[in-house]
Amino acid sequence: MVLKQSIFCAISAGLLVSPVFCENTFTPVGVAVGDQPELVTNHFTAFVLDPQSPFATVDYGAERAGYPFLVVSSLTQPVQVEVKYSEEFNGLDHPFSDGPYSFANQLGNSFRVETFNITKTGRVTSSLIQGGQRWQSIRLLTGGTVTLSQVGFDATIDTVEPENLPGQFNCDDEALNEIWKLGARAATAACVDKKSQKAIWEVDPVNGVYARSVRPSLSVNGTAFANYTLEFETMIQKGGSWWSVASPMAGSAYSMLLTGELPEASRLANVNTTLTPPNTISLAYGVDFVNQTTLTTWVLDVFEVPFAVRENTWYRVSVVLSPSGYLSAALNNTQIFNISQAAYPLATGEFSGSFGFGAYQDHAAYFRDVNVYDTGNGSTLYTNPLTTENVLAEYGTQENQESLCLDGPKRDRLVWLGDFIHTARILGVSTSRIDHARGTLQYLLDSQIGDGELAISPSIGYNMKASPDVFAPTGSYYLSDYQLLGLISFHDFVQWSGDLSWANRTWPKWKKQIDWIIGKVNNTTGLISFNAGAFIGPQDGGSAVACAGVQALTGAAEVATALGDTKSATRYQQVAESIANAVNRRLWNGQLGAYSSSLDDIGNFSVSGTAFCISSGVASSNQTARSLATLSRLRLGPGYKDSSDVSNSDPTVNISPNTNGFLLPALFQANATSMGLELIKKLWGVMLPLDESQNRTAVGTSWEYVNSQTQQPGLGLFTSLSHPWGGAPTYVLTEWAAGLRPAPGPDGFGYRKWIIAPETGFQIGLKRAQAKVVTAFDGSLSVEWHVRDGKLYANIMAPTSTEGQFVFRGKTIQLSGKASYNFSVGIH
Repeated sequence: MVLKQSIFCAISAGLLVSPVFCENTFTPVGVAVGDQPELVTNHFTAFVLDPQSPFATVDYGAERAGYPFLVVSSLTQPVQVEVKYSEEFNGLDHPFSDGPYSFANQLGNSFRVETFNITKTGRVTSSLIQGGQRWQSIRLLTGGTVTLSQVGFDATIDTVEPENLPGQFNCDDEALNEIWKLGARAATAACVDKKSQKAIWEVDPVNGVYARSVRPSLSVNGTAFANYTLEFETMIQKGGSWWSVASPMAGSAYSMLLTGELPEASRLANVNTTLTPPNTISLAYGVDFVNQTTLTTWVLDVFEVPFAVRENTWYRVSVVLSPSGYLSAALNNTQIFNISQAAYPLATGEFSGSFGFGAYQDHAAYFRDVNVYDTGNGSTLYTNPLTTENVLAEYGTQENQESLCLDGPKRDRLVWLGDFIHTARILGVSTSRIDHARGTLQYLLDSQIGDGELAISPSIGYNMKASPDVFAPTGSYYLSDYQLLGLISFHDFVQWSGDLSWANRTWPKWKKQIDWIIGKVNNTTGLISFNAGAFIGPQDGGSAVACAGVQALTGAAEVATALGDTKSATRYQQVAESIANAVNRRLWNGQLGAYSSSLDDIGNFSVSGTAFCISSGVASSNQTARSLATLSRLRLGPGYKDSSDVSNSDPTVNISPNTNGFLLPALFQANATSMGLELIKKLWGVMLPLDESQNRTAVGTSWEYVNSQTQQPGLGLFTSLSHPWGGAPTYVLTEWAAGLRPAPGPDGFGYRKWIIAPETGFQIGLKRAQAKVVTAFDGSLSVEWHVRDGKLYANIMAPTSTEGQFVFRGKTIQLSGKASYNFSVGIH
């Protein structure tokens, strides 16, 4: 890639392409030109679009992210081109590609389609990030001919390929090698450097904020407002102006889209006047004005404006949320509508929540002079001219202030607390980016509210340090079990990084969170009782939550021990043991042969409950064996369904690589190696480009969901095909197939002590495996082993200040004091 980019930079010098872009650029591997999307492409070269062949399909080979650019080498007249971005090839056939993604402000383009008006040769660059895609289409919308010598993305993520990461895995099973790369590449795509995701608003000292193709971004200062009147000025530069009221920080809101007159002279050729009729205000409830994704949106009504709405003209907007249930909007003191909420039963939201400003697909608008009043008494709640840079942090549109990991690069570009549990471990065996893991956990800690909870999905453009409590009314602190998963992530990060200095600095905040968790232990049942929902299982008296709690508290006790906080360590371990005893006393179902889902659902069991009760050590060897024998009842399609109460015949049922990822290390821990190998190959194998059908969905990364029957992406085009939460095999293969893992307990932190145990890899039929990780002790730890002539030969490289054990076939060899170790052992 470096050679290819250098050649491109040299060729493009005459086109005024800045060399700085060429140093960090994603370029395509293939292109096909015709009149429709083409799955099979040719080696990329300059191409021409004209009315006879107006469509180019561009393949980047794998998940890429960045600011899109086109290099125009010639054109016969000004032209317009429509560009689509999609992870899945099939998205190129859809009017909105595989988007839009307007659930929350995500420091990127909310849309997966954008239109460029090209009037001269040279480099054309988008101002907004496209966070993750393999495929791109470029369609000529007008007459004329245009030649594009290059297209690509100015990268906003690391351009390193999995083969060149500090952490490595390789073996003689090529499918396993490619599966290891799925999680590694997903983490590379989802984890971003500090200030790499630039501000999505521009601020003008006179005209205020300038928004383009982004969901309304919300003021953090309005989260507690209700029944208010919002007034502001807006000037449409192109298309229309979009704002929201009564908005949570993410999710459904009342949205209003003012579409201008769309003059012929500046109208884009692909404008959809059915969706955005000229001189109207469209009112919607949801996250958008289209229903392409699984997030339901309703266009409630479209109201005509009785005069032409001009571009580059200021208009005064007034929106009134009335305590009596009426919503009205006026433009330049002319009332456009006044409706009763009761007349629109699909709009279920209350008149409470923040307000924000944005612009629809290919639209652009200015906003300034915002005032908010209490509708009932007229008192001033808020005022801001929007003409200074500090509005960027307030509205969550500033560049990211930390290096951190997102849930996924194209969708849910938020910092999800619970979903980080897999990412945290993937980083340790692949990218070794301590700054990404630590930055993520720090950003979550900065969101901590008074009772100790961390926000479960903060947006990346806000300043969480300034006022985390303002997020409390926004629904950012539900899914209580994510507090457990986040705490497990903290332990796992400290385990592989050995970063006890940072752990010590932040320990008071973690202790506060742990106190909140311990406070949820029910005095009667001894189990955990949450009241704000749970993702992995029933929130009250559930086995998954309880066993995850045991694992979280046991890990916290290890960190406390390493920090010298023996009092806390003892307390956490005692509570963990008490919960474990309660789980075995109240939830083990001998007749079922598994841990019951919850006290209120004794007859069912789950993947997550089985997984965490094994991995936490709650289950005895007998209970583990019986649980695994019963697990076959959950087998469905390529993996395991979440719970026994899920119907096998429901075609919409999805298999979760996330929850199956919880199960995977538990299987190997329990020595169920054949079950583990089968799960890896069947579930994660569908994500590889094994045939033409799968090449449509393979992007080189791990998926979010897999449909149980079709084995296609489980949420259709909405599915994130690059989701680190689905990448568990990456760390499992390093730790179990190669057998390289930290020693248990605080002694293993940073790989000060380690274990090399090839037994599992040998049992699953490998003849060769190698792995490498970065330690906290000035060097890497690596192993290469192979089987030949009845012996297993091992070569281990390690920092001399570390020590370890080689364990195989019941034999243990102590290793210390050397930089390399070479030996062989018999395999019989």
